[in-house]
Formats: sequence, structure tokens, C-alpha cells
Amino acid sequence: MNRSESPTVLVAMSGGVDSTVAAALLREQGYHVVGATLRLHDLTPPGAAAACGDPSGVAAAEQAAKFLGIEHRVIDGRDRFREAVLKASWDDYANGRTPNPCTWCNRELKFGFLWETARDLGAAMIATGHYARLVPGEGAVELYRGRDPQKDQSYFLFALTAEQRARSLLPLGEYTKPEVRELARRLGVANAERTESQDACFASGDEIFAEDLRRFFQAPGRAGTIVDESRRILGRHEGLHRFTIGQRQGLGVALGKRAWVERIDAADATVVVTTDPERLRASGLVAAPVCWSREPWVGPCEVQIRYRHKASPARIEMADAATAVVRFNQPLRAVTPGQAAVFYDGDRVIGGGWIREALVGAE
Repeated sequence: MNRSESPTVLVAMSGGVDSTVAAALLREQGYHVVGATLRLHDLTPPGAAAACGDPSGVAAAEQAAKFLGIEHRVIDGRDRFREAVLKASWDDYANGRTPNPCTWCNRELKFGFLWETARDLGAAMIATGHYARLVPGEGAVELYRGRDPQKDQSYFLFALTAEQRARSLLPLGEYTKPEVRELARRLGVANAERTESQDACFASGDEIFAEDLRRFFQAPGRAGTIVDESRRILGRHEGLHRFTIGQRQGLGVALGKRAWVERIDAADATVVVTTDPERLRASGLVAAPVCWSREPWVGPCEVQIRYRHKASPARIEMADAATAVVRFNQPLRAVTPGQAAVFYDGDRVIGGGWIREALVGAE
């Protein structure tokens, strides 16, 4: 197959080993590969590891593309990223929710905005270095877990639309991370041992992403009170963005024993803390909005409520195009509004949504 006959695929390149190997694999499979890197922001904290979309990542991606001998484009996604990801994340933090910006970035930027460039180049597909699988299903391409359970990233891709899944390739879905590093060494890829990018877009050191966002937008924190389970005032705080459900460190109050954030009441900027770990357990959740791989699913499933959370048996009791009510087989700890809840049937992603509230007891 000569180049004029080869389908063009635009590969999102971060400068890391995963996207570099993904591009190399597609080139070996006969595709005409064009690398593309989204420039998302201009902030590179001193001494920090490369973060997604920062200037150091762009430079590393350019070097990787040069090594592979492929064309490389840098795409300015800063305005779109600011509104679709950073602004949305800050709005969540400021209102007592803990966002999952990677899910938004994947849908809106890496599989959305990037496709606009791919289409302009005449590319038939886009590809990334995510560890997940796309498998043709009943009338649609469906998302499955990657073969490497330690690296599976299907959780971050649940919100892709059917159209996005159909025009995408995930070359690393059948590989483990050690296998990818070995492929990189065999190819002579210079970044085979490069430290992986940070998950947060430009967090530095121990500073939390929320505080970075507050400074970025020069926004005041929503100050309020810290109370115990009986609503007894324990102290004041400087902003809801400093707290998340289940948090134990940095509460700003001393109770003489371990305490955790049990609940955040955004209406009056109140943070409720508890010394009873059982109060952190929820019997279920309400997710809204939701995305379904096919039609809304009612029945048994497994639900994953955080990226590093082991999926737990559950049952979706009610589902429609916008909302899902999920009951866990066993109570789960620290169900956090704003985070993604992703639903699985075995390895297949059947849907997911953003946690709106945790359910306690039989409510």
C-alpha cells in the first residue's frame, strides 16, 4: 500500500511513551500517521513532571514525531480548554463538588476539538494512547476495558459519543504497560522511560488542583463554616474548593480524634465533618447527566466511582436518557458528587454519569 492509498489517522501525541508507541504501531499497520499535540495552557510549574498539554509536553511530542519520521501539528486548544475543562472544573469546586476534568477533556478536546483538525487534514480516524478497547457491537462501536487491569482507562472515556467511538482507534488496548515499554525500547524510542504525565492539567507539587484553578481564575473562595453531625459550629473555612468527601487532612479543626468530611452543603457553604467512619458509607447514588452506550440499562452491573476504585457489584434501579439511580450490593465509602460513576457489564462499558448525590440507607 503506497502513501496515496493509505488511510490517514491523526494521533494525539503527549510526548509520553504511550502515544509515541501508539503512533508507531499504526504506522507499522500501514496508516499514514500524522501526530498532533493540543496546546492546552502555558503553565509549567518549576521542577514538576510534564503535565498534559503544557509546553514541555508539546516539545517532547515534537521530538517523538521527529524520531518516528511523521508529520506533527501543534493545535492551539487553549480557549476551548479554558471554557470546557478549567472553567467547568472551577465551577464544580466552588460549589462543593469534586470534578473529573479528564472525562471532559477527552470528550470535548481529544476526541472532539482534535477531530476538527483531523477532518480538515482529510484524516479518516483519530487515535490516542489510552489503555482501553473499542469493539464493534450491535449497531455501534462499544467501549471495553483495556487488557492491562492496572492501566485500564475506560473510566475516563465513558462519555464519548457513538460518533466519537466510531471514528477512533485505541492501539494500546490489547497491550500491558510493560509490553508497551518493551516495544518502545525495541523501537529505540528516546522517551521509553519518560515519567508519565500528571493527571491534573497543571497542578504543582503538593498544591491541589482546585487551588491552582482558584488562582488561575483569580476567584474568591466560597468561605463558610465547619460543623459536626449535630450542626455544632467547629470553625470557619476559606473556601469549599479546599474540601472533598472523605478528606481527613487539612480540615482546619481539631477534634482530638480522626475526622473526615462527611458532606458539603453548597447552599450555605457549610462543611460537615464526622468522627464516625461509618457515616461516610452510602447505599447508592444518583447520577445525572448520564451517557449510555446503547439504550438506558436497568439491572445488575458493576459501578466504578473513582479511577482507582475497584468496580463494585450494584443494580441500576431506574434509568432514563438523563438520570440513573444505582443501589450498591454493599455500601461504598466516600461517594463524591462531581466524580464520574461508570457502569460495566463485565468489561463492557454500558454507560456512566456524574454523581449528583449519594444515597444513604433506604432513601
